[in-house]
Order: sequence, then structure tokens, then C-alpha cells
Amino acid sequence: MTKPIWLLYFIALPAALAQTPPPAQLETVQVGLVRDPAAMPYERMNTMLQGLKKYGQGLIVMDFKLGPKTFAAQPAPKLAVAHEEGYLPIKVDAEGRFELPLLPPEQAKGAELASNIPRGAAEMQGRIRLTTPPDQLSMATVRRIMGIARTLRSELLPWYARWLFPQIQGVRVCSAEPKWELEWRDEQGQLLGLPLAAEPKDRDPDAPRDKPSPPCTTLTGAEPWPDAARLLAPADARLSVRLTSSRAQ
Repeated sequence: MTKPIWLLYFIALPAALAQTPPPAQLETVQVGLVRDPAAMPYERMNTMLQGLKKYGQGLIVMDFKLGPKTFAAQPAPKLAVAHEEGYLPIKVDAEGRFELPLLPPEQAKGAELASNIPRGAAEMQGRIRLTTPPDQLSMATVRRIMGIARTLRSELLPWYARWLFPQIQGVRVCSAEPKWELEWRDEQGQLLGLPLAAEPKDRDPDAPRDKPSPPCTTLTGAEPWPDAARLLAPADARLSVRLTSSRAQ
């Protein structure tokens, strides 16, 4: 299976890194600055995160996660952003998820990720995440998300950050049972319902790669249904973005 397009980059810690004494808040971490030329400069990542915060309208955020290869290494992974004024610790949860901090533009210049992860064991994944709960999704929200995504990619993000923000094809809904429906009232007040069909080739991005995916369906916003049409789905339903490239499924 090819790698998803939303894998932003892999950080490989090169050999013979200069070790920097950790500050008080990172007492248990032996910090080495990441100077791998394959890693993106933090300033560029910071610019993209600023664009998402400013123009994403709170609907689209970026989710980061350390891969299983990193957690298999010892000691427990710790991250920080190193800049001229010191280190800014990054909290990593039990599942490896974390948020990259937003820095002032001047502070982001020259900033780098610091880590205690052994050489060759570090991998980091970044993925677009939607903040709307499934029970609050409507066709109006789908169209709003799609509009934001197009604008971010084509107009608001700098050219060097656009490849980080892939083209979104639609909003994907996945659950253990394919019991999804759109519901709305017509002009006469009559309640209408429309079942949504599962798409066999679609896949839940959260499903383990070695296991079958639960059923999924996608709303693109181009459907002829009214903005008021709301999603009715099982309690275990999850939302994600479906990307144009098949590599992202």
C-alpha cells in the first residue's frame, strides 16, 4: 500500500549531533537539534499553521502524530521547539498525538525541532482534521469546508506550503454500520430523508492498515441537496477529509 499523501515528512536524527544541555522544563531529556536537510524548516510549518488558524474558521486544523516506529524506540519520545530564546516543550499524549506550537514570525526564523529520539527511529505524520462532530454536519457545513480548503490552497497559503495542504475531494463519514442518512424539510414542511450509500473503494484513514476498513461514504458539497440537509449517523461515526489523490485513501 502506498504511503498517504498526508504524511508531511519524516524526521531522521543524523549521527554526531551536537548535544545541547536541556533547560529546567526538560530535565529528563537529552536534546539534540534536528538538522536533517530532508526536514522542513520550522518557519515554513509555522506559516502554514498560522494560515490555518487565521482562515480555517475553526473547521480545519492540522493533527500530528508520532508513528509506531518512534514509540518502539527507547527512551520515551519527547519533543521541543528550539529557538534563539530557548526550548518550548511539546506535549505528546499516550497515542503519540501532539500540536506544534505557533511562534511569532520573527521567532520562527531559524527554529528547529529538538528530540531525544534515537537516530533512524523518528517518524512524524501530519493530517488534516475536521473539528465538526458528525451529529452537527450539514450540507451547508460540507460546502463551507470545501470552500475553505480551496481558498487556503489556492490563495491564502504561500506557494511553498501548498504541497502540504492537499486537494480535498470531500468530507468522509465512516462507521461500523453503513447507516447514514440526510434529513431535511421541504418548503411545505414535509420531513424528507435520503439514505447514503457506502463506497467500496473508500477507506477510513484511522483504520489499521492490516485490517479491513469500516464502511465509508463521502459528501463533496456538489450534491443537489439543500444546505439544511443534516447528517444522521450511528454514534460511532467519524469524519475525515477525502483527498483527491488515491494515495490518501
